[in-house]
Amino acid sequence: MGIKITADVIDYLGKYENGVLVLLSINYKDTFTEGAFWYSSDNISLEISKDIENDIDMPIEAWDGYLELVESILKKVVPYNEIINRLDEVDLTKYQILPQSKVGEDVDNNDIIIDK
Repeated sequence: MGIKITADVIDYLGKYENGVLVLLSINYKDTFTEGAFWYSSDNISLEISKDIENDIDMPIEAWDGYLELVESILKKVVPYNEIINRLDEVDLTKYQILPQSKVGEDVDNNDIIIDK
């Protein structure tokens, strides 16, 4: 049996750059992390934990199960044309990155503050 990675929709974050930004729960080796899925009428993008990509030793897009994973996500999200006009723009101002993060460095999830 090959590597298994699954994803479930947690939340629709809103519109972002003419597409829909979705927060995902990613299950890999019985460990759950968060991921992001962006889709529009003609494009998609999947972002998962760098730890998973390091463990499978390749970018997620090069993994042989990528197409199946994306297809499973597309079956779970509301179609673009049905949801795009029902969402607000993503408000990135509520996310603040602490000053110790430097340009070009990976950002640690603990460095992100969400103002409520």
